[in-house]
Amino acid sequence: MTLWNPNLRIALATRLLTLGAAMSLQLLLAAPGRAEEISFSYIETGASSGAQEAMVVSSGSWFTRRKLSHGAVLIQHPDGDLLYDTGLGRQVDAQFEVNPWWARALFAYDKGVPVADQLAATTYDVRRLKAIVLSHLHWDHASGVADFPGVPIWVQQKEYDAALEGAPPAFLHSQLEGPNIDWRFLTLGDTEFKGFERSLDVYGDGSVVLVEIPGHTRGQLGLYLTLNAQTRYFFIGDATWTLKGVRDDSPRPGFVRWMANLNDDDGLTQRMVTQLHNLQQVEPDLTIVPAHDELIAADLPHYPEFSSQ
Repeated sequence: MTLWNPNLRIALATRLLTLGAAMSLQLLLAAPGRAEEISFSYIETGASSGAQEAMVVSSGSWFTRRKLSHGAVLIQHPDGDLLYDTGLGRQVDAQFEVNPWWARALFAYDKGVPVADQLAATTYDVRRLKAIVLSHLHWDHASGVADFPGVPIWVQQKEYDAALEGAPPAFLHSQLEGPNIDWRFLTLGDTEFKGFERSLDVYGDGSVVLVEIPGHTRGQLGLYLTLNAQTRYFFIGDATWTLKGVRDDSPRPGFVRWMANLNDDDGLTQRMVTQLHNLQQVEPDLTIVPAHDELIAADLPHYPEFSSQ
């Protein structure tokens, strides 16, 4: 009888609504990496001095001029930000001078503003950085490492070892040295992700997954970023320099690879390009971002602007 008392019914309903709202709020706050709090920005640090597209990708045109981009990607996440690559750093000119004349001509660049300076100009607190993830240790990706003393630098041990064994123009030892560089060696699990054999879910929420894309270098890392179910990006380092390489399943030109000995393993590099080509067929809405494709970079949000949901 008392359950049918109108006043009791109103009080019980109010209590249930309050508890439900509180539980929903707790679940929302507990959910790691909520989509609305994850965003990214492309930070351009310079560009190549320019080359014909046929010198960049085998299927490219001799009548198309390309000025490849050098940059980094800043990912904001509630559990700490990530910087993917560093682009051209503050000391790039001095670092680059050790190259022979032909390499300085082949890889000539137009320098922009280093990542560290762009962040400082907006009073970005670098203590927000959980880590800097280097796709690989070639000169144009690791140049800015010294600009971030004390920030953890994530790379695979085999990538670091290969860089120490390597030589210009690919690897510049001056970029690997310094008492304040905090090298941290990642261990990827044997968990398949999108067809790639080794991966690491950085935050444990599926928003940022690192995958191994070997071939160009021994331990190159790609970064798969999920903002929401419809918006996904795959940053692939130098698996290929341009999206045309992925679309056409086309390698770098043979004479460029011969001149600079750019790939750790040419055959494995091509298998990775084919795998990316196949992935694009399966996921046509996925935005694949080669590190240097200036045409793709132009459509990304540029720092200090960030992506929106």
